[in-house]
Amino acid sequence: MMVTNYPPRKSNAMSVFDLIAENQIQDYNRRKANGEVNESQTIKPEEKTSFESHLFKSIVGCYEKAAEKPVGERQSLEERAENLRMQLLIGLEQKGMRITAQSMSKELMAKRQAILGCE
Repeated sequence: MMVTNYPPRKSNAMSVFDLIAENQIQDYNRRKANGEVNESQTIKPEEKTSFESHLFKSIVGCYEKAAEKPVGERQSLEERAENLRMQLLIGLEQKGMRITAQSMSKELMAKRQAILGCE
């Protein structure tokens, strides 16, 4: 059996997320040039948070929305929260932040218990 080591292909095509981000940036710049952007509402650098922080808040938000629904209607929100939780924890572990991942996992379990009353 012949094994060859070809270098990975690099694609010049932009991902869907890159295209969306690029369109939003262009739209913002157009609105700013036309004076449609209120500068007092723009995000200041000190207000930025990490992607992991956004995921954490989204997970807690799913728990809170699920708590407002009857038990039978919570499944989709709980599944969404679990998917986001896995994304968060895997991302942290891939960055070598295993202790942070364990800590956040425990914190999310506690929040879920407090908000939904589940184990």
